[in-house]
Amino acid sequence: MKNINIGIDLGTTNSGIAKYENGKISIYKNPVGFKDTIPSVVSFRKGRIQIGEKAREHSATNAENVFSSFKRKMGSDEVYFIKDLDKNCSPIELSSMVLNELINFAQGESLKSAVITIPASFDTIQSNATKKAGYQAGFEEIVLLQEPIAACLAYSNSLNIEITSEKKWLVYDFGGGTFDIALVNINERDLKVFDHKGNNFLGGVDLDTLFVEKIVCPKIENQTQEKDLWSKLISKENPVYNKLFFELLYKSEEAKKELSIKETSSIEIDFDELSISLDIDISRDEFELIVQPKFEESFHLVEKLIKENHLEFSDIERIILVGGTTYIPYIRQQLQEKTQIEVETSLDPTTAVMIGAAYYAGSKPSELIEKEIVDEPKFEQNNIQVETIYEPHSKDSEELIVVLLEESFEGYYRITRADGGFDTGLLKANKKIAEFVPLLEKTTNQFTLFLFDNQQKQIFSKANIQITNGLYSILGQPIPNDICLELDEESGKSHMEIIFKKNDILPLKKTIYKNCSKNILRNSDQKLIINVVEGNAGSMVGSNLSIGYIEISGSNFEQDLLKGMDIELNFKVSESRDLSIDVYIGALDLEISEVFNPHQRKISIEKLASEIKNALDTILEEIRSEEANENYEYLAKLKRSQESLTVLYNEALENQNDALTDKKYQIDELKKIYIQEFDDLIRHKHILSELEEYNNIKDSLIFYIEKGSPRQKEEFEKIIKNEKEFLQSNNKYLIRKKNKELENLLENIYQNQDESYIDYFYYLRFEDPSAFRDRSKHSQLIELGEKAIDKSNLVELKSICHQLYNLLIVKPKRKDDFNTFDGNLGIK
Repeated sequence: MKNINIGIDLGTTNSGIAKYENGKISIYKNPVGFKDTIPSVVSFRKGRIQIGEKAREHSATNAENVFSSFKRKMGSDEVYFIKDLDKNCSPIELSSMVLNELINFAQGESLKSAVITIPASFDTIQSNATKKAGYQAGFEEIVLLQEPIAACLAYSNSLNIEITSEKKWLVYDFGGGTFDIALVNINERDLKVFDHKGNNFLGGVDLDTLFVEKIVCPKIENQTQEKDLWSKLISKENPVYNKLFFELLYKSEEAKKELSIKETSSIEIDFDELSISLDIDISRDEFELIVQPKFEESFHLVEKLIKENHLEFSDIERIILVGGTTYIPYIRQQLQEKTQIEVETSLDPTTAVMIGAAYYAGSKPSELIEKEIVDEPKFEQNNIQVETIYEPHSKDSEELIVVLLEESFEGYYRITRADGGFDTGLLKANKKIAEFVPLLEKTTNQFTLFLFDNQQKQIFSKANIQITNGLYSILGQPIPNDICLELDEESGKSHMEIIFKKNDILPLKKTIYKNCSKNILRNSDQKLIINVVEGNAGSMVGSNLSIGYIEISGSNFEQDLLKGMDIELNFKVSESRDLSIDVYIGALDLEISEVFNPHQRKISIEKLASEIKNALDTILEEIRSEEANENYEYLAKLKRSQESLTVLYNEALENQNDALTDKKYQIDELKKIYIQEFDDLIRHKHILSELEEYNNIKDSLIFYIEKGSPRQKEEFEKIIKNEKEFLQSNNKYLIRKKNKELENLLENIYQNQDESYIDYFYYLRFEDPSAFRDRSKHSQLIELGEKAIDKSNLVELKSICHQLYNLLIVKPKRKDDFNTFDGNLGIK
């Protein structure tokens, strides 16, 4: 079995491809110019498609047929109109063209599998769009790898860093179009990302746009008669100004790069259509004025990540820089000054991701079935119990493989290395085999175990025994957000229950059991809805992303699905984020399986404005309800959220006609951040209330639990198991669920106590006599009950309570009756 070996950095502004071979990484150079990367730019001219540097050069002269930064639109419904071809093109199609160009760099090689990197904060839809681009480019197998992980693999394996104890690194990935930060644990063998944050619309291209808006436009206005130039440049009504915008954007990017190594730069503008001909001088100080707010935006996420993980900057050993934007001196200086952490600059941040991707690909076996004819004879694999034990990572020149066989096995074994450099030959097998195998340095060694019967006929083989020598590996990739199941609750509302938590390591699988929350009649239009969402489990369902949705109609049922029936749900998430859902309803013998890999969603700036307005209305209600409480600290936080969203709302209104920039995507990203911050704020208040209730119920239960049965005591211990975890989850629904479980247990224990009948008697005693059928009998029982209490005759009191209950015209609802609501989704 071969490893994938090919790693690709599909970047917003630049892309590259590298190969792992014999422990080393080789970058496939662009045959034109022999550079390590190509611009992620596609141009169309006279029926000819150009990709890379040539395409980028056309952006100054043929802007309407040149397309870039489309990675930022991955997973959206955005399309680009190709005037030269008179057709629309999606971000996926443009990305596949870039990938095809990279494939061409490997002249003469057949590339079928690749590891392609994505930002750590890419959601499931964006990830699936990236995979689709890879398949459209001709790859048969795609494995996705998060960029911060790739960067760490590049640094740890390329620089021969000696690590003898566990360290923490901070990956600061400021690329052309996206920003990611990740906290990484690294020891002498492997590394693990344990938390991350990011903004998919914060990158170098935003600095280019600001460069045009804040520096170039004012300077042009000062030297010409132009007024309100920026609005004209981005308006869809001004094609001539649109052309000027792209020319200025191209030249601003060049000036930005020059200002990273020089103190001054100049832009020469010669635009005949508007009779603009002038030179503009720009200083690094001017440039740093527009870098500063974007850096602060990024550093705010850094501080938040550190704080949420209860760390100090002194806990971090080094900062790993990734992405071309980190070449800007201001960013490096500010990181050093604000954190006092060593900033690692020894590896090229523009190639680190592709190098790390290639290292990962070199350790990742391809799952494609080899089509070559194998000379070895076919055999029937016997059902033999075999266990292999070995260290998957080693820094030694040899490693021990232990094979445990069942007692009854008699025969021979053989262990070979895939490159042909090691072969034990045929040896007599015992129930325990221990074999030291030699390892090739700085590579993944693949071994195969063969078993033979006493006639030396092969009866078993196990390939893919992999031992990596001298290279760092990863302990899996974390998911960027919670993955949750939407469930019904009272009053037609719903909440999210976690299936997989943020930072759980891929691949993942889990089985959960739920109940039907309403009757669904066969041959009806009623539906059972399974909705899996990605986001924050403690937040509102609507603020998250649906990634798997199944509707099961009553027309599918051969018999009625009744409230309370069990529903079994099996969930799987692959390493590349494919979601599999299996639904099984045993009572109906109905099984439904679906695999989801959605790759598109719609973003409308009008809808964004509406969502922000709704959030502002909610904040205003909260402010008004809290003003009387004089909680000034809480009110101040609410008003800060209100101010941030108000600014964003105004930006949404002002940019209704923006047809050229990524403003609506930036607004969408910031909307999520600001609404999440507000949601965290009010959720914190609700969580404190739930925590207070939890402690009160638990204290009462501790008093009564000794009076409970052994089974009730066991149930109590089961409910409070992992108490620290769910109390610190920041999920009010999870804590509320525990409260209900404790409350039900407390009520069951209390109702079995004799003294509970005294409370129940007085409840009935103070009911209106008209609520009872026989008033005379009612009065008689009340008098007898008073006497029974005076005599402490609880046995007699029980009988009186039951008689009074039977006299009630309308029986009070039991607590369980309130939990038999009909849900909208049909699952709880």
